[in-house]
Amino acid sequence: MARKPTAIADLDIEGEALTHQDGLAERIARQRGQRIEPPPITLEQNIPRGQETRRAADTVRDANAWRRGKSLLQVAIPEEAHVELSIIAKRRRITLSQVVKLALNDWLKQHGHQLRLPES
Repeated sequence: MARKPTAIADLDIEGEALTHQDGLAERIARQRGQRIEPPPITLEQNIPRGQETRRAADTVRDANAWRRGKSLLQVAIPEEAHVELSIIAKRRRITLSQVVKLALNDWLKQHGHQLRLPES
Protein backbone atom coordinates (compact mmCIF):
# COMPACT_ATOMS: atom_id res chain seq x y z
CA MET A 1 0.00 0.00 0.00
CA ALA A 2 1.37 3.43 -0.93
CA ARG A 3 2.08 6.01 1.69
CA LYS A 4 -0.10 9.07 1.79
CA PRO A 5 1.88 12.26 1.05
CA THR A 6 2.31 14.48 4.07
CA ALA A 7 3.36 18.08 4.65
CA ILE A 8 6.53 16.84 6.37
CA ALA A 9 7.51 14.86 3.26
CA ASP A 10 6.92 17.96 1.10
CA LEU A 11 9.14 20.04 3.40
CA ASP A 12 11.80 17.35 3.15
CA ILE A 13 11.67 17.50 -0.66
CA GLU A 14 11.89 21.30 -0.63
CA GLY A 15 14.84 21.14 1.75
CA GLU A 16 16.61 18.65 -0.51
CA ALA A 17 16.03 20.91 -3.51
CA LEU A 18 17.71 23.80 -1.74
CA THR A 19 20.66 21.68 -0.63
CA HIS A 20 21.21 19.67 -3.82
CA GLN A 21 20.53 21.57 -7.01
CA ASP A 22 21.06 18.57 -9.25
CA GLY A 23 17.42 17.50 -9.34
CA LEU A 24 17.58 15.14 -6.36
CA ALA A 25 14.33 16.46 -4.94
CA GLU A 26 12.56 16.04 -8.26
CA ARG A 27 13.80 12.45 -8.53
CA ILE A 28 12.64 11.70 -4.97
CA ALA A 29 9.22 13.20 -5.70
CA ARG A 30 8.91 11.16 -8.92
CA GLN A 31 9.94 7.98 -7.13
CA ARG A 32 7.36 8.59 -4.42
CA GLY A 33 4.74 9.19 -7.10
CA GLN A 34 5.61 5.96 -8.89
CA ARG A 35 5.24 3.84 -5.76
CA ILE A 36 1.48 3.90 -6.08
CA GLU A 37 0.50 0.31 -6.72
CA PRO A 38 -1.91 -0.44 -9.59
CA PRO A 39 -5.14 -2.19 -8.68
CA PRO A 40 -4.76 -5.97 -8.61
CA ILE A 41 -5.66 -7.79 -11.83
CA THR A 42 -8.43 -10.31 -11.40
CA LEU A 43 -9.36 -13.13 -13.73
CA GLU A 44 -12.81 -11.58 -14.12
CA GLN A 45 -11.48 -8.77 -16.33
CA ASN A 46 -11.82 -10.76 -19.58
CA ILE A 47 -8.16 -11.82 -19.72
CA PRO A 48 -7.85 -14.97 -21.83
CA ARG A 49 -6.57 -17.98 -19.95
CA GLY A 50 -2.80 -18.39 -20.04
CA GLN A 51 -2.12 -14.68 -20.62
CA GLU A 52 -2.37 -13.59 -16.98
CA THR A 53 1.38 -13.79 -16.44
CA ARG A 54 2.13 -11.99 -19.71
CA ARG A 55 -0.16 -9.14 -18.69
CA ALA A 56 1.62 -8.81 -15.34
CA ALA A 57 5.02 -8.87 -17.07
CA ASP A 58 3.90 -6.08 -19.44
CA THR A 59 3.23 -3.75 -16.51
CA VAL A 60 6.74 -4.16 -15.04
CA ARG A 61 8.74 -1.00 -15.70
CA ASP A 62 12.39 -1.34 -16.69
CA ALA A 63 14.20 1.68 -15.26
CA ASN A 64 17.27 1.09 -17.43
CA ALA A 65 15.47 0.63 -20.76
CA TRP A 66 16.67 4.03 -21.99
CA ARG A 67 20.30 2.83 -21.72
CA ARG A 68 19.96 -0.11 -24.09
CA GLY A 69 22.13 0.24 -27.19
CA LYS A 70 23.89 3.32 -25.84
CA SER A 71 27.27 4.10 -24.33
CA LEU A 72 28.11 6.58 -21.61
CA LEU A 73 30.26 9.64 -22.23
CA GLN A 74 31.78 10.97 -19.03
CA VAL A 75 33.45 14.34 -18.54
CA ALA A 76 34.92 15.64 -15.29
CA ILE A 77 34.11 19.32 -14.74
CA PRO A 78 34.42 21.59 -11.69
CA GLU A 79 31.51 21.36 -9.26
CA GLU A 80 30.67 25.06 -9.67
CA ALA A 81 30.32 24.60 -13.43
CA HIS A 82 28.11 21.54 -12.86
CA VAL A 83 25.79 23.53 -10.59
CA GLU A 84 25.57 26.36 -13.13
CA LEU A 85 24.89 23.95 -15.99
CA SER A 86 22.20 22.25 -13.90
CA ILE A 87 20.52 25.59 -13.30
CA ILE A 88 20.70 26.49 -17.00
CA ALA A 89 19.20 23.13 -17.96
CA LYS A 90 16.47 23.39 -15.34
CA ARG A 91 15.49 26.88 -16.53
CA ARG A 92 15.21 25.57 -20.09
CA ARG A 93 13.33 22.49 -18.86
CA ILE A 94 15.79 20.03 -20.35
CA THR A 95 18.22 17.53 -18.85
CA LEU A 96 21.98 17.95 -18.57
CA SER A 97 22.28 15.05 -20.98
CA GLN A 98 20.34 17.04 -23.58
CA VAL A 99 22.55 20.10 -22.97
CA VAL A 100 25.66 17.99 -23.60
CA LYS A 101 24.18 16.43 -26.75
CA LEU A 102 23.25 19.85 -28.14
CA ALA A 103 26.74 21.20 -27.38
CA LEU A 104 28.41 18.18 -29.01
CA ASN A 105 26.21 18.49 -32.09
CA ASP A 106 27.10 22.20 -32.38
CA TRP A 107 30.82 21.43 -32.03
CA LEU A 108 30.64 18.65 -34.62
CA LYS A 109 28.79 20.92 -37.05
CA GLN A 110 31.28 23.80 -36.59
CA HIS A 111 34.20 21.47 -37.26
CA GLY A 112 32.72 19.96 -40.42
CA HIS A 113 31.82 16.51 -39.11
CA GLN A 114 28.76 14.69 -40.46
CA LEU A 115 28.09 12.80 -37.21
CA ARG A 116 25.00 13.92 -35.28
CA LEU A 117 23.81 12.63 -31.90
CA PRO A 118 20.05 11.93 -31.75
CA GLU A 119 18.00 13.90 -29.22
CA SER A 120 16.53 10.80 -27.56
